[in-house]
Amino acid sequence: MTTQLLEDQLNHLNGEARDTARKLGREALPVLLKRYPVEAPRGRALVLECLAEVKGEEAVQALLRALLDPDPDVWRTALDLLHTTNSPAAIEPLTTQVSYSLQARVRGEAARILGKLGAVSSLPALKKQAGIEPDPNSARGIRLAIARLEDGPERIQVLKRLEDPDPKIRYQAIGDLEYINDPKLLPRLIPLLGDEEGVVNIGQEMWPVWHRVCDRAVDAIAALSGKPMPFPVGKRNYAKDEIQKARQIIAQLR
Repeated sequence: MTTQLLEDQLNHLNGEARDTARKLGREALPVLLKRYPVEAPRGRALVLECLAEVKGEEAVQALLRALLDPDPDVWRTALDLLHTTNSPAAIEPLTTQVSYSLQARVRGEAARILGKLGAVSSLPALKKQAGIEPDPNSARGIRLAIARLEDGPERIQVLKRLEDPDPKIRYQAIGDLEYINDPKLLPRLIPLLGDEEGVVNIGQEMWPVWHRVCDRAVDAIAALSGKPMPFPVGKRNYAKDEIQKARQIIAQLR
């Protein structure tokens, strides 16, 4: 495994460059950091994906700088990667993005990343932006970040949506609860384990298989409980006995 192989793969926009960069580790950094500014957009996006495989502070800083890239595909790639490749050093730059980015998606997703980072210091900026954010999707992301960072009105709104008459909203609220990532809230999912309303088609268009509210609740229990589930977990319909086992896991945590 050599840096020359990595160079050759990047020259040909070969996706295997990601695996090569991961195996090279920090040895790949000089190649990647040198190439980013001079690549065409697809090449820049691939370099960012390679940096995310290398990880480390240099990679995080490069991803943060790429949020200002003029090409939408590039800054969107950087934004997606920052959800999993980040560090406490990203808190201040991401907070600035929430307040000043010209891209609505960056403002909303930067807020969600700050929530994952536990960036309580960003709460004043998040609350200020939540009050003036013109884009509804970004405003939702910012409020959700606040809900993760503190037990306040925004979290109460998430819990209320678990009881909404619209099954689509209940389904979405389960995902929001999963993002909040507080296992103490798992008992709130118990009523939804009996909710068999179908919401998302996980089958084919001609032969739909509806992922139900109860199925989404099981997925969230698997993610939040920290307990291994005694059955396969994924985008699927769960049998009644599997749902009952998920209910028992919540009871064991109380």
